[in-house]
Amino acid sequence: MRTLADILLVDHQREAVAGDCAKVIERHLNGLRSLRGIALRAGLAMFKTAVPDAIPRIVKKLLPDFAVALEPLHQLFRQSSETDFSLFLNKHSDEATDALTGVIDRRAADSPNEPVKMAYGKLRSSVRSELQAVLPELGKTISSYLD
Repeated sequence: MRTLADILLVDHQREAVAGDCAKVIERHLNGLRSLRGIALRAGLAMFKTAVPDAIPRIVKKLLPDFAVALEPLHQLFRQSSETDFSLFLNKHSDEATDALTGVIDRRAADSPNEPVKMAYGKLRSSVRSELQAVLPELGKTISSYLD
């Protein structure tokens, strides 16, 4: 049985998956209109001044860890009678969000880059809720590669 990593990280798909997921994330962040959203967009704009392709680079770097983190849910999906992985992820959004947040937390903690750690520390309180909000679209994006 093929794993999520086997499917998403194949050379000919990895770039496309990472690019599509990055677009979903950027669209989500650009659409935030709350005070927190304004702060996130401002921080992102400053970050993108220094690293214009920051989100695609970060997503591409984290994609293998994300695939591994979501694998238990992928296995449950394959054992279920469900036919749409994105709907399955939505039904298990707490577990999926925790898995993805855990990856980001670990990678940030392991980073040798102190400014990255500090920036993440300031944004950490909103990471889980933003991941939960973007999960339906990310699930659709991932599902499109599973068919």
